[in-house]
Amino acid sequence: MHEWSVGTPASRKWGLTQPSSSPLAGVRYGMEGRLERRYSSYTTDGIPMKTTLHASVILTLSFVCRPVSAQWLQPGASDFAKSETRVLPVRKNITLIQIRTPQAPFNIVVLAGSDGYLLVDHPEPAGNPAIQKALDGMGKRPVKFLLNTHWHYDHVGGNEVYGPEATIVAQENVRKRLMTKQTPFWSGTPIGPYPERAWPDITFRDMLTIHFAGEDVELDHYANGHTDGDSVVYFAHANVVAVGDIFLGKASVIGSADIEGIVQSLNAVLDRINDDTVIITGHGEISNRRDLAQFVQFLNQTVALVRQEIATGRSEKDVAAAGLPELWKPWFAPDAVPAEHEFMQGIYATLTHTNNLNQ
Repeated sequence: MHEWSVGTPASRKWGLTQPSSSPLAGVRYGMEGRLERRYSSYTTDGIPMKTTLHASVILTLSFVCRPVSAQWLQPGASDFAKSETRVLPVRKNITLIQIRTPQAPFNIVVLAGSDGYLLVDHPEPAGNPAIQKALDGMGKRPVKFLLNTHWHYDHVGGNEVYGPEATIVAQENVRKRLMTKQTPFWSGTPIGPYPERAWPDITFRDMLTIHFAGEDVELDHYANGHTDGDSVVYFAHANVVAVGDIFLGKASVIGSADIEGIVQSLNAVLDRINDDTVIITGHGEISNRRDLAQFVQFLNQTVALVRQEIATGRSEKDVAAAGLPELWKPWFAPDAVPAEHEFMQGIYATLTHTNNLNQ
């Protein structure tokens, strides 16, 4: 038996605005940290690869995703036929399946129970054969729950696949968007409407908890930021949190229609977690509270800087052209600070309330 409970999170910080965004902006992914775990990897032709890393080894992983002809990775652009799958034990009965195509990585969180699996996010349906192969390798059990951290196509692709049998859970705006045609600026073609089997079965406004496989899985919608249906997913007993695309880890910035909403959400996460918490991002490597706190610090400083520029009469074009300030140097080291013109433009648009929330 599985239980649901709905309520208002005690640690909620109120205020700020509205939101939405784009999947993968010219994003650079990377992580540096100490890991101790066994990686199981499979190429698409089924050849297994295993690598063991020990705690004494510092692992640095980087992945660059910069679509050539567009700033945003378009639906259907990822070549899953050339993907590599990594199965990464995280903690207790939680596993991360990472699908790496030549264009981008995609993270799927798996909570394993005796009678089935709970998944957080799933890329386009074309990525399902690799994901199902990884799940079968963990034990042939059905997918019982599928949680969407937001509505973007690279996070809800499993809804059509598992929807007929699994229970799909998401913030209420995700269902609304999947039911109707979406025309975000970053997509060359309209997206949706999705078939009814892909619509979330259970939705919530602020918070919902699922009790499954010995875990209390809490979904919180703190604010509109990357989209208007963002969810942060906490696995209370394992001390693991999946943040979707509101944070992508070291050496990356996020696409956002409401940067103030991103700040609000990430501050709420920082208040909730501790130094032992494992942070799983939507597309980057596993992260931690230290990196998240540093990111929020740089983000706050940049927002304050743009606010000052607006007060002195600088235009959106000026702020965007100036690019990301050098205060971000520690975040991207040893590489140079990228320009991220569109990121700066997004901050300006949020602060001047000219941002497009329908993303």
